[in-house]
Amino acid sequence: MSRLSRTTRVIVLAVMAVTAIALFRVPDENSGYGSARRDEIRWQAPTKTSIPFEETREFELSNESCPDELPLLEPMQVDSVDLELSLFLDLPGAISLVFLNDNSGFVAERNGRVYAFESEKVSAEPVINLASNTSTDMDQGLLGLAVSPDKKWLYLNRTDLSGSSVVTAHSLTSGISNLGNGVEIIIVDQPSAMHNGGDLLFDPEGYLLVSFGDGGGLGDPHGHGQDLSTPLGSVLRLDVNPDLWPPHKPAPGNPDLGPASDPRIWVSGVRNPFRFSFDDATGDLWLTDLGQQCVEEITVLTPAESGANLGWNLVEGSRPFMGRIESSLRSPDFEYRHGRGRCAIIGGVVVHDGPHPILEDRYLFTDMCGAQLMSLRLGKQSSVLALPLHATHPVAFVTDPTQGLYVVDLASGVWRISTKG
Repeated sequence: MSRLSRTTRVIVLAVMAVTAIALFRVPDENSGYGSARRDEIRWQAPTKTSIPFEETREFELSNESCPDELPLLEPMQVDSVDLELSLFLDLPGAISLVFLNDNSGFVAERNGRVYAFESEKVSAEPVINLASNTSTDMDQGLLGLAVSPDKKWLYLNRTDLSGSSVVTAHSLTSGISNLGNGVEIIIVDQPSAMHNGGDLLFDPEGYLLVSFGDGGGLGDPHGHGQDLSTPLGSVLRLDVNPDLWPPHKPAPGNPDLGPASDPRIWVSGVRNPFRFSFDDATGDLWLTDLGQQCVEEITVLTPAESGANLGWNLVEGSRPFMGRIESSLRSPDFEYRHGRGRCAIIGGVVVHDGPHPILEDRYLFTDMCGAQLMSLRLGKQSSVLALPLHATHPVAFVTDPTQGLYVVDLASGVWRISTKG
């Protein structure tokens, strides 16, 4: 065999070097390498047979009438407040927003596209385009965004075409317009297109909280809400680093929930925790959970309440479901019954130094069906104010670094909440 020329040898060595790098890099979502490694960060439900959902006790209970004693949401109408909504970003399909600084950040469409924005202008082209591998059936889609505390990574939570929830991290070191394919952080297979959760947020200690719903089926027929061996029906708290392998592990200080429990679980017993946020003044976690057919819930968890079990599917709020009210279950701090045009709670931020005194130190939220913005003050006699502000299809609330307030509307884009004039 003849010897390779010097040029050919250089090319061969370069190819070998690139191949070696590719083999040992953290696998990204488009990489053909590391399929075995991918399984290391993936949760898959154990194969099990079950009777059809329609024949389960959970399905039967999910079709019963709601108890009359559940509280209705009866807010005080406030019509004279000098507040208004003004369009901040024109982007129909918007579902999540995150700021990098006072006037720039990222906005995501449910279909898997992420755009950069600066000075209230959206980039002409998406800086991340995962539309070809994002499912938007029922509760699915690109649902959440978060920026790491060091502002080096943008995190996404979405469902791929196989229906699995996938959290990816995209590097910001090359600027907001060149984010690359991303590194997969965690993958959780979903049994259906319902109740996928989808939010993510860094806590005050710099650890990532990620929410996963019970995975669907009326009444949680798989029992995921009370199964501590699965990330479904839970909020996880993760120590993440996309530059290492594995790229996530249980965060320090996570509770020990017993043998065979998932050490990543921070909160369990949730049905579909679509949105949650931290109160910057107290560090408390405000978590909203969308109910089955009767109750919408708000639970405020202090940092000391790690490991709290919010009760689903034993209970739905204060309503017994598959079980009964017990002291070991954390009851919601506020709940309301479906009815009067309300069906799905959308949280929510605690407002400090906001645009109007009437919002101060209150929790701003809405209901997807009613779409009227409301504010809550908890207490022995909790009070809710119904503001003269209406969205069309609200899906999230956001604050910017200067405490500006925004509501994300799937129908039209992002709206700023401010005083008139």
